[in-house]
Amino acid sequence: MDELIDFYLQPSVTSDLGRHRELLAGLPDEPEALGRVVRGLLIHDYTVKVEGLPFSDDRWAHLQTVGAEAILDNVLGIDAAPLGQERAAERRMVGFCYHFALLHCALLRATGTPARIRCGFAGYFQAGIWADHWVVEYWDGKRWMRTDPQIGRHDLSGDDFRDGITGWHGARADPSTSPAYGNGELWGWDELRGTLINDVAALNKVEVAGWYWCEPLMVEPLDQPHRDLDDALDTFARLAGSAHSVAAIRANAERYPEFQPPPDAVAR
Repeated sequence: MDELIDFYLQPSVTSDLGRHRELLAGLPDEPEALGRVVRGLLIHDYTVKVEGLPFSDDRWAHLQTVGAEAILDNVLGIDAAPLGQERAAERRMVGFCYHFALLHCALLRATGTPARIRCGFAGYFQAGIWADHWVVEYWDGKRWMRTDPQIGRHDLSGDDFRDGITGWHGARADPSTSPAYGNGELWGWDELRGTLINDVAALNKVEVAGWYWCEPLMVEPLDQPHRDLDDALDTFARLAGSAHSVAAIRANAERYPEFQPPPDAVAR
């Protein structure tokens, strides 16, 4: 466990703050307080639409951002105030749950808390629906705590959130539940497959969103079972779920290179 804790304390390519590390002075190191910092820097694209904020095309392009350093490039390009200063809604970077989770994870690692992001499904946005969502897990000294930095919901239970591995196993055990998993556009097996590979990649600290790059997942029809592909993903998910060492995590990635995203994959 000590090896894993140290692994998730160190930055990845995508969670490295780069030249912005020097801006952390004065920020809190308590995990939920850092979540509030993140919410003061970012605004969800759905909120922008609901509130009718007049964001330019350049601002909307921030949805494609990959990596914590690039997120802060955008944040500070809009408003150069200290990171601990909450911005007005129209002065925040537009992003989605991935950006909230990745930036929170990056700040946690940089301030001394082991953390990782998880791609999965939240059950608290709409009854009976498991919505595609990213959250953060941080080590509190005894266990992994799950928190949602986008909305400030913390200590998530299994009834609140299912990671991609858990969601996959559940749907494979009871295929009738697969249509409940989605994101407003994609539902069922395509969503379950993509979320699974994103979740496993994030456990290996390759933290990107979207799976357009993954040719094996481009099967038709997308929302239907495909035996050979799904059997391979069963093994992939089982190995990832039982990987309790850095060596095991990396071995699973090496065994299935076709399911490993490039570290510069566009977020969306």
